[in-house]
Amino acid sequence: MSPASEAAPVIPAAQELGGRLHPAVLVIWPFSQIVPLAILLLTDTVAAAFAGVALALAIASGVVRYLRFSWRLAEGILVIEQGLVSRRRRVIPIERIQSVDLVRRVRHRIFGVVEVRIEAVGGSDTEGKLDALSVADAERLRAALLAARRTARPARPGDAAATVDTATVAYPEAPGDAAAGEQLVAMRPAQLVLAGLTGGRVGVAVALLGAAQQLLGERLGRLFTDLPQRFSPAALVGLGAGLLLASFVLSVIVTTVAYWEFRLVRDDDELRVSRGLLEQRLDTIPLRRVQALRIEQNLLRRPLSLAAVKVDVAGKAGGDDTRSAGLLLPLGTLNQAQTLVGALLATPTVADVTLRPMPRAALRRRLSRAAVVTVAPTAVAGGFLGPPGLLALLIAVPAVLGARSAYQALGEGEAGGVLVTRSGLLVRRTAYVPVGNLQSLALTASPFQRRAGLATVELQIPRSPGVWGGPQLLDVERDRAETVLRRLAAELVRGVRRSDELHLT
Repeated sequence: MSPASEAAPVIPAAQELGGRLHPAVLVIWPFSQIVPLAILLLTDTVAAAFAGVALALAIASGVVRYLRFSWRLAEGILVIEQGLVSRRRRVIPIERIQSVDLVRRVRHRIFGVVEVRIEAVGGSDTEGKLDALSVADAERLRAALLAARRTARPARPGDAAATVDTATVAYPEAPGDAAAGEQLVAMRPAQLVLAGLTGGRVGVAVALLGAAQQLLGERLGRLFTDLPQRFSPAALVGLGAGLLLASFVLSVIVTTVAYWEFRLVRDDDELRVSRGLLEQRLDTIPLRRVQALRIEQNLLRRPLSLAAVKVDVAGKAGGDDTRSAGLLLPLGTLNQAQTLVGALLATPTVADVTLRPMPRAALRRRLSRAAVVTVAPTAVAGGFLGPPGLLALLIAVPAVLGARSAYQALGEGEAGGVLVTRSGLLVRRTAYVPVGNLQSLALTASPFQRRAGLATVELQIPRSPGVWGGPQLLDVERDRAETVLRRLAAELVRGVRRSDELHLT
């Protein structure tokens, strides 16, 4: 590569942007303090004088922060300066920018502004954050950054896979959707309702209960303590059923609001994900940074052959919504999910790959765990309750069924240079990892695995932090694990050499 091709692109004078944030930020910044203070005042948790002083300090610090915040884009560099006491200047070369995302929360929409989030390759967090710009400035900045990023990136042979024709992916079209590029996914309201009913967001109710506990304190505790005295057992059962129903309704509402008008659009070498009713988001995913795709099915979705598709992106920050991060398909049929994965990886055959089951020794390991889960509680219950405690043996039924289900979830295969691994009990994850994306490999074997002649091959890729531990071949025969490790290591070395040759030419 010549030195001229490595130089940062120069932004034309007409595209030089910069200045301060939108003045609406003076209200947006203290908003996070205003709402909690209002709740505390309504619940008589704090004195009005204390709340007034806290709000005045928040507003004053916001004014100073606004006056000392500036940004500019010129000469192929984005510069952000800020700081109350100590000044901080962040310099982001355009060729290092990975994505430019736009977020419009309710408070942003009230003032007609947009939050811009800029992430650079290799960063662990959002490198550049402009909390409030006018819609016109945000669009101009995003267009300038993405256009210059494409100019800065030299074409490479490996980039051809990022322009595969995905017209075969059949998803319902959204009426009136005028977004540029090829639309791959468009979610209808009925699909969002089904996603809410089967998505496991019932935990939102638990989070709200925890927040109520923090705000109300002993009042909430006394309410639950008095329930047995105020209501009959039948009424308490009805109340519990009502709370469970309310949790499902809340799950549907949260899912529908979060993913309203969900769109996945492919435009040249990037994916764009737009969604949201109250909080609108436009996320950018560069295809060349995609490391792996995975199909996820929870206990409710598996019998219905429904699934979601998520992506692992190198260097992508986790963000403030880890549950929705990297989501390409909130809900679809299993066939639709597999078709989308095959199209994005330019390997349609992955949809038809037959996974190799793991050895029976892997099943015996899981049955042994089920036995421990059954015997230990039974021994404790028997010691304290006597013969009635032996009813704890009934735990064996779900434990054994769970062990068999966990074993049946295991599988591994390969198609067209894409490794496929599957595992998981509560959430079954099928990961699709192109061999060329492997960063390193690891073979591990616990004492129990060694005694059973098993091992695990970890397929280590650059990815965002999250609840998922990463792709791996779990509980493979030790000899096969060694063979797979040697073969993949050889391919990894060849790939590094080819990459070095490309950089030298």
